[in-house]
Amino acid sequence: MNRIRPYLRKRLFLLLLALMVTSDSTAQSFESRIVFASNRDGDWDIYSMDVNGDNVVQLTDHPASDGYTACSPDGRRIAFLSVRGVTLDLYVMDSDGNNVIRLTQDNLFENRSSWSPDGTRIAFSNFRWEVGNSEIFVMDADGNNLINLSKHKWQDVTPSWSLDGSTIAFCSYRTGHLNDPEHIFVMNADGTGRRNLTGDTHLRTSRFPTCSPDGSKIAFQSQRLFREGTRTDIYVITADGKELEQLTEDGRSRFPAYSPDGAKIAFSSSRDGGGHIYLMEANGRNAVKLTRTPPGVGNGLPSWLPGALAVNPNGKLPTSWGVLKCTRNQ
Repeated sequence: MNRIRPYLRKRLFLLLLALMVTSDSTAQSFESRIVFASNRDGDWDIYSMDVNGDNVVQLTDHPASDGYTACSPDGRRIAFLSVRGVTLDLYVMDSDGNNVIRLTQDNLFENRSSWSPDGTRIAFSNFRWEVGNSEIFVMDADGNNLINLSKHKWQDVTPSWSLDGSTIAFCSYRTGHLNDPEHIFVMNADGTGRRNLTGDTHLRTSRFPTCSPDGSKIAFQSQRLFREGTRTDIYVITADGKELEQLTEDGRSRFPAYSPDGAKIAFSSSRDGGGHIYLMEANGRNAVKLTRTPPGVGNGLPSWLPGALAVNPNGKLPTSWGVLKCTRNQ
């Protein structure tokens, strides 16, 4: 029998190891998970769960409110906001909830964050008292090298980095009209080339953009006033701003988040009473409620923790090797 070349033996060994790991019922999951905030224990903490709502794991347990999570591309870290100090600041922890580190300590009010595709930087927005407005900043993942991308007198908030790292979507009041306050904008990753995507649409109060993994679309929530009150639904617009589609029609859906493969969108809604996390196809069909808490309990602000073998929709190579350690089942 011919001898197997060393590199082929190595590849066969890795393949067999992968088969043994995935067949072991006690092995860690290679699937992506949904991270979210919930007040099921009396205050707002961060949890994760399988994409079918099973295996809920509590990641933070602190008297202060925790939420607005953003998961690193490799699935190893989670950035989140908390009022553990005097103000709302940005923190980062391991994906199992350990090793919590405070990144901002400037007595400013931070807002939702987004990781760069290579996991080296974090974009976020904060409100600065001395200038009276919110601006978007970028810093290294350890909190160093802070750069202001906005430098604008109007409010810029809730950034979302594109997968190729070239652009950042955000919400802004840059139109300056009181009756037309918030639109979805896109800018280059260095803060240049800003353009309004929703300015020519019928939508006027749009927030929380999230870029699709393939870079072709941006999902967001938009609020409209009707005679019966305010309705908030989820929309998606192409990256060039030319095509707009409404995905939900219940009037109570918010905070969309694309799955790593772009096939699904997680979101929060009070359509069935209370607040719950839902999962729907990227075209808005087949929405399913994932959380199973009783009335009066809130669940919201979903984000995705990439699995150990998350695949880039622009190619076929693994882009994430995160490991999730479940420390406490709920």
